Amino acid sequence: MPNILRLAVPIWMLGELFRGGSAVVAEAVYWQLGGTGGALWTTWTGLNVMTDEVAAPGAIQPLELKPDQNVVTQLPNWTRYREPIDIHYREGMPRVWRGIGDIARPGHVANEIEFIDGDLNTNYIGRLWEASGGKGGVWGEFYTLDMGVQIPVERFVLVPPEGVDPFYQEPYRPNYAFKQYQLTASNNQTLVESQVETAGGVPGVECGCPDYYQPLDIPLASVSQNFDSVIDVRFPLQYLRFLRMWLIPDKPRIFTRYAIAELEVYGRGFVPKATWESKVVDLGKVVNIGQVILGISKWRREGDQLVPAPAAEVAVEVKIRTGLDDTPVVYNSYNDMAQPVEVSEAAYEGMKPRVWPWDPPAVGWQGPIVDDHQNWSFWSASMRASGARPRVPRGRYLQLQTLMENHDLWDFARLDSVGIEAAPLLAERVLGEVAVVGALQPEDHLVQVQAGEPTEFLYDIRADFASTGQTGFDAVRLLTPATAAFRGLEMGEPPAPVTPDSVVAEAQGFVVYLPQRVSQAEGKRLRLRLETAVYGASEELRAEVFERTGANLVQEVEGGDASTDLGTDQLRVVASGGSLSAVLGKVEARPAVFTPQGDGINDRIQISYILFRVLVAAQVKIEVYTLGGGRVWRLQAGTQGAGSHMVEWDGRDDQGRLVAPGMYLVRVQVETDGGTLARVLPIAVAY
Repeated sequence: MPNILRLAVPIWMLGELFRGGSAVVAEAVYWQLGGTGGALWTTWTGLNVMTDEVAAPGAIQPLELKPDQNVVTQLPNWTRYREPIDIHYREGMPRVWRGIGDIARPGHVANEIEFIDGDLNTNYIGRLWEASGGKGGVWGEFYTLDMGVQIPVERFVLVPPEGVDPFYQEPYRPNYAFKQYQLTASNNQTLVESQVETAGGVPGVECGCPDYYQPLDIPLASVSQNFDSVIDVRFPLQYLRFLRMWLIPDKPRIFTRYAIAELEVYGRGFVPKATWESKVVDLGKVVNIGQVILGISKWRREGDQLVPAPAAEVAVEVKIRTGLDDTPVVYNSYNDMAQPVEVSEAAYEGMKPRVWPWDPPAVGWQGPIVDDHQNWSFWSASMRASGARPRVPRGRYLQLQTLMENHDLWDFARLDSVGIEAAPLLAERVLGEVAVVGALQPEDHLVQVQAGEPTEFLYDIRADFASTGQTGFDAVRLLTPATAAFRGLEMGEPPAPVTPDSVVAEAQGFVVYLPQRVSQAEGKRLRLRLETAVYGASEELRAEVFERTGANLVQEVEGGDASTDLGTDQLRVVASGGSLSAVLGKVEARPAVFTPQGDGINDRIQISYILFRVLVAAQVKIEVYTLGGGRVWRLQAGTQGAGSHMVEWDGRDDQGRLVAPGMYLVRVQVETDGGTLARVLPIAVAY
């Protein structure tokens, strides 16, 4: 265990420790899931998508598909219907649904879940299915399997029952074989879920039925004369998510015999993505979250053996979120005005599900299930290395989410254990509020600034204390979206200027070490003055407080009404201005004329540029060209986020030789999801 940990306990003991005496709650607590002495992963499973919880005792890893094991029966949480009505359904869970034509079979409808349960005794038998009322008809039947995510597949099998039909006294095999079928697949979720399933113009279908069926975009098999009772389709190993089997009548509009027991899928190798999410964990008391300690190992399948593979291109990501109540979602029904109203989970389960478009948004019907962002945080940023500290607010409840990824069938990452630090609160609550200097009481409580322009802000912080056991703090870290400058500190009631012990600049923000503690006894308020710029359409000026010494962890500053002097009640800032209409703005080169001759004066040129509205890091490339269009120098700046950036050029080409004096063109190029953007400006080289 790392030295920073004060106490190691199993996860199930954490609540009891926090409910214990002061000697225990004064220390940071470390709990562990998996590994030696940690809680069992299976005990805390809330969501399992392609994760194997038993192959390696004490660890989880991606599911391994083996050619002799039906992956369908390995997956938990199968649900019916193309649009599942199960309130616990989550994206990534496997689904199965059935599509049929207009058939005369009253009182008996197949339950497709019976076809994936691994039991040949749960089957469906049909005889002489034909058109009803002379219209439509049995043009066929199809079943779609959504595996939830892509998996390495090479085989699909349809298995009829064993034994004899008690009505006709005929064996199911071979008399109930399907004469025609088609198997298609897809990895395009948007395509599958947006399909209007139609069969118009499908060759070989002779019926006046309404259009209904569509094949998927990856053909795997199409057989017009089948004589095999067990349909066993083999194809090249490939990553697939959706599989659709279309069964075609042996006579126009009639199935003479019909029998299905199982739909099976087989593959080889480790799935490329596996997700695991915990149940909600009750920590017993509102706490601060500290470091997350990860035990990760990398492996490779070599024949019958698993061997360590430290260089394998695999990854594990871990996220957490915290909450103040025991459920991270809100269940809604409707009132008389068709407006959503919150109800309990138990009440929601007893209401009528809205399955069809014409089902009313009315009292007694199930409404939307949404994330509870009032009492729960968003998921933290992904943590890939041990020792990271997620920036999440205080909470009594916790959820953990993991993602394991690989790019090779035989390599995988294993999550051996997860340990999380937790410690008592520094204050019951720490509120923060930000406003622009000169506009402390803005209209509609909205903090607005000009995009990309340095702006001076006031940042008020107030701590509320519930007990003498909360020690307070003596340091504040500002977490700004861009580089920030400290402009002043005030403390007390009313705020008065004071000199901080020190200020330490960081890449985005700074740390202020206070001259006195913020505590129940010594004062509860402080005000920071800072200057920074905003490059996105909306940014949050975040902060956290901590003690310079001691075991307690940092505590997040929450947006709220921290001061009557400021009228915003929030930490969010909205940027406006024409600059936001572009991604790449304000490209400059200084000095415009430079002399790279080695005398220490203007030997380098600084090329600066601003990226706006970049939510995901964009690829940036800087190039220098002659006026004739020949490239002399290129820099791959890599992926960069929103903000101000700067690179230098020393006047040398790609081979390290000084370029000739004259005029050149600098080109800054940004590649985003919306396309490639570029700006060009002239520079001069002189000697």
